[in-house]
Amino acid sequence: MSIYIKFIESRAWQHVLDGWSPPMRNEDIPGPKPRAQWTADESTAAIYNAKALNSIFTSVDMNMFNLIGTCICARDAWKKLQTHCEGSASVKKTSMCLITSKFEKMRMEKNETIMQYNTRLKCLAYEAFVLGDPISNERLVFKVLRSVPKRFHTKVCAIDESKDTSIMGLEELISSLRTY
Repeated sequence: MSIYIKFIESRAWQHVLDGWSPPMRNEDIPGPKPRAQWTADESTAAIYNAKALNSIFTSVDMNMFNLIGTCICARDAWKKLQTHCEGSASVKKTSMCLITSKFEKMRMEKNETIMQYNTRLKCLAYEAFVLGDPISNERLVFKVLRSVPKRFHTKVCAIDESKDTSIMGLEELISSLRTY
């Protein structure tokens, strides 16, 4: 993604790294400046930010976009939780119990696509990772193989018989199920 954005405009990538916020008024008048009052540099920075956002919105698949957003929200929520609760062990343990419970109950819905299910699964895995207790690839693969609807059972049986699922990557499995 970085190369793509740099290709569009090298300075746009810097706004992805640094972040961008609208120019603010002076201390006497709070809030953002009206666009008419922006300096040439502030206007240029806004254009680079818009180019970067446009690159991301047009090049990222909707499922991946949702995954990115969920992961960012999970990371930010954990940071806030750490700040407010000083990262206490009991809060972390409770959060991990909730994630484990969700993971164990998770099943692919009948009308859900493999990519949608993969996104939900990865979001939970990322939340566990943020809490410092990552879910192993082997456990994720096993979860997918055991929680897909009946329409995938023939493919799952074929995968079980032909491959060593204990060393199979999650992406390889998802790719195989997508082709089915």
